[in-house]
Amino acid sequence: MTDRTRLSADIRTALAVVLLAILFDRLFWDQEIGLNLSLFALAAMGASLVLRRTASVPARCALGGLLVSAAMLVVHGSIVAAVGTLACLAVSAVLLLEPRQRNLPVALIGAFLNGVFAPLGVAGLLNDGLKQVPATRSGWRWTRLAFVPVLVGALYFLIYRAANPRFEAMTAGFLDGLFDLLGDLFAELFTPHVFFLGFGLLVSAALVHRFAPHLFAGPDWPLNGSLVRERRKRPHWLPPLPMGALDRERRMGVLLLVLVNALLLVVNTIDISWVWFGFTVEEGFSLKQFVHEGTWLLILSILLSIAILLHLFRGNLNFHPDARPLRLLAAAWIAQNFILGISVFLRNYHYIQFHGLAYKRIGVIVFLALVLVGLVTLYLKVRERRTLIHLLRVNGWAAFVALVGLTTVNWDGVIVRYNLGHWNQGEIDVDNYLAMSDKVLPLLYDELPKVEAQMAKHRQNRVRWVEHLEPWAFRNELDRKRDRFLERYSTQDWRSWTLADQRTHEALRSRGLASALTREERLRRAMEEAAATAAAAAEAQVIERMVDEEASVAEVDVATH
Repeated sequence: MTDRTRLSADIRTALAVVLLAILFDRLFWDQEIGLNLSLFALAAMGASLVLRRTASVPARCALGGLLVSAAMLVVHGSIVAAVGTLACLAVSAVLLLEPRQRNLPVALIGAFLNGVFAPLGVAGLLNDGLKQVPATRSGWRWTRLAFVPVLVGALYFLIYRAANPRFEAMTAGFLDGLFDLLGDLFAELFTPHVFFLGFGLLVSAALVHRFAPHLFAGPDWPLNGSLVRERRKRPHWLPPLPMGALDRERRMGVLLLVLVNALLLVVNTIDISWVWFGFTVEEGFSLKQFVHEGTWLLILSILLSIAILLHLFRGNLNFHPDARPLRLLAAAWIAQNFILGISVFLRNYHYIQFHGLAYKRIGVIVFLALVLVGLVTLYLKVRERRTLIHLLRVNGWAAFVALVGLTTVNWDGVIVRYNLGHWNQGEIDVDNYLAMSDKVLPLLYDELPKVEAQMAKHRQNRVRWVEHLEPWAFRNELDRKRDRFLERYSTQDWRSWTLADQRTHEALRSRGLASALTREERLRRAMEEAAATAAAAAEAQVIERMVDEEASVAEVDVATH
């Protein structure tokens, strides 16, 4: 590449960064996430494509995922869709900048490093650019030369001023005026909006220009997914090196895998007979402890098993002439861990059947599915002697597909609909309805009788673990949630627009709920709430008095006998 061509490419990149920074400021300043993030992501990757003029197959796949996530962000406006869009944007940017890169976990690390190096890189490019402009070349050179002397002079000025009272008095007026001038200057120049624009400049630069070194995708980066046997060359007259250390590691691995296979066989046998068929929640049995603590401990055991097998089959042990028993035992352990993963899934399934859906329970299912995919790829690695890089690449793309797939579903609506129709009304977390996004407001207003029925069941429970037990309290919180949505919807413009917000507003308007409560209605609701609270307190006092009287009668009877 000639100097003229390089200069032209640098000018195009600088122009793209400036335009993207202006677009970033116009789209995001004083706005919430919505259509703006989708537009900026597409504009940034479009600019990068124009600058690069080519895209590898992994980059095209990542851009496809970005298109889906950005579209779902506009449709659903969910946090999952926003996270998916940001993740797809980060990996797409790195894959366009590094055509040889195919590994998504490494691409995420590269995106982070590029963001870390961006401030220094932008400063360096600015320095080089000012050097090229004839009008500013001399002034910029003198500015750089004078920076250190002025800084040292200011330090000595402060030292002498602190040490000499008369010098301090002589310079007091000068310093006060100087500080006032600098304060006014900083107040005008360094506003929050200016800092936000600078942040947008750094983000834009990191998306279309590579600042980090070629740490992960250079010419020496191993692209082959198969292991290569390492041999030490020795003169032909010397005997071959003994395999004592490698053989000891093989025997230790065989012993370890025999022990853990036997132990896991017992655990799987218990789980299959207990959890897989005819599982029931017995009286006094803690299903929460069984699922919360037990699930994560079993997932931890699966991850630890994966780590142990990766260590055993990391190098030349794959090529040992007697490695077949070790490989068979490893395959058996992977199969048993897969069965254990199914048992963990069934634990979570039974918990959902008893307590309903929640985001964490869905997250456990997705994470467990990725772990099972990891077990399958681990088996292929052991059988086909693949590298750890190959394992990371395949599982990284599996996680990418799962994340993009998650963005296509309105999970708030799925959770609320499932829980409203759940058979076990007294074990559904009604407080969680109010923690959902605003998209479920019309559904909750339509199904208030079902919510009230669930609260009635909760009031009959011996242990009450939800906060909202009275219909009027839930309705008041729901109205406040609706008022906050209406206020937010009325103040946002097209940059924060989502189809989900528009549909919610139209649904509320069709039900006559698109106006906030008046002052009289709020006062009436407050009086009803106070009256209900007083009645509940009086009822509690009556119950407490009755308990005390029964205790006193019991004490008298004991004393009489």
